[in-house]
Amino acid sequence: MKKEYVKFGLIGILVGLVVGFIVSNNTYKGSTAATQTAADANQGQASVNSGGANQELPPNHPPIESGQTVPAPPLPDSPPTPAASETASSSTGETTELPSLDPLPASSKEKRVEQEKKNIQVLKGLPADRLTPIMFAFKSALGVDCTYCHIKDQWDKDDKPAKQIARKMIGMTRDANAKLGSAGRVTCFTCHRGQPRPPQ
Repeated sequence: MKKEYVKFGLIGILVGLVVGFIVSNNTYKGSTAATQTAADANQGQASVNSGGANQELPPNHPPIESGQTVPAPPLPDSPPTPAASETASSSTGETTELPSLDPLPASSKEKRVEQEKKNIQVLKGLPADRLTPIMFAFKSALGVDCTYCHIKDQWDKDDKPAKQIARKMIGMTRDANAKLGSAGRVTCFTCHRGQPRPPQ
């Protein structure tokens, strides 16, 4: 075979690839073309803010009148209060608002949690009646059931790793709140937002 034929063959293949690439790019109507076509078709429809009769608004959204402009409220000067979702109670009375984790003063005669419950380690010194609201706050803030950390009907057992992690989280929450002082307050919900693992 002559070298000239090999050169012409390779040049022909390269030219064919280039021409094929150019032609296919000019004729292909991929996903972006379909999106553009759909956008062009919807261009004549009214927007959510136009007040059209067929508009779809989220539940509990106030009605929007045509041409109406609603200014945004001013930013608060003070630290924001907890979100409604952070403090709202469910139908069972549970709340994500975390009661104080601070122990009673030594002079207090109130019954302490370790006098009523077994295997209390990091919550020693709390009033006995505060333990259940704290546990319900953990449950709501993480979106889990009690059995996520505890063995059902054996609440004092330490068999689940989640219980050990919860103890570390209580210490972390106490430390954060001590450092923040009056600037604010950290709760489980601050990070977890209703999920066992905080969202990234």
